[in-house]
Order: sequence, then structure tokens, then C-alpha cells
Amino acid sequence: MLDSAVAWGERATNCLKGYANFSVNEHKENLAYNEILTNPDTLSDYTLKFFGPEGPYPVYESEADLETRGYPTAPIGQAGMNIAGLPAPPTASAPQIPQDFWGSFKQQMDVDPSQAWRLVNQADPRQFANKLFVME
Repeated sequence: MLDSAVAWGERATNCLKGYANFSVNEHKENLAYNEILTNPDTLSDYTLKFFGPEGPYPVYESEADLETRGYPTAPIGQAGMNIAGLPAPPTASAPQIPQDFWGSFKQQMDVDPSQAWRLVNQADPRQFANKLFVME
């Protein structure tokens, strides 16, 4: 029994040491982020390195730079064709607005008021502007 208690104590000690090391490393990382974000010189140096020619996201200043390094430029395909070379899908047509909006709105309110918002959603804003103008 004593051996199992000693083994448990050693495992607990190792676990606590791991948590302590993790905590120390996280604190150092937070201090580094704090330094980067609060010191303008450090932030400037970091940004220049990050977006510089050796950084992970280089920024190119001219078309010649763009052509020389990694970013391949391809000519734009035909109009109406998507990336795979297939024709683009047809666009959806606008919903049809009934000629007598207020009549159909009243009918919808009488039948099912919970669905009347769909008519309002599809209505031309001028319908409401005209209604408000007449009401005034």
C-alpha cells in the first residue's frame, strides 16, 4: 500500500510539474504578444518580417514581382463559364410581385397572417412609400 501511495505521489508531482511548465510557457508567450501589440517598433518589425519577401505572406509591389515569385496568374476564362469550364448556372429570377399588392396582402392576412411577412419581404419599397404618402 505504501508503494502505491509513493507511485501516486510521483505521478502527481510529474503532473504538477507539467502544469507548471505549461503555465510558465503560456506566460512567456503572453508577454511576447503583449510586447508586440504595445510597442510600435516591435509591431512594425514583426509586420515587415511577416509580409516581407521571406515571410509567410509576402506582399508584392509590382506586376514584375508578382510574376517572379510563387503567385501564378492565369488568364481569365470565357465569360459565362465557371472555374471547371462548365457553363454557369442560370440566375434566379426576381419574385413576381402581384399587381394589386395591398389586395393580396389583405387576403393573405385574412387566410394566414403568420405568412404575410413573405409578401412584405417581396414587395417593392415604393409600395410602402406610396401607402405612407396617401395616409399622411
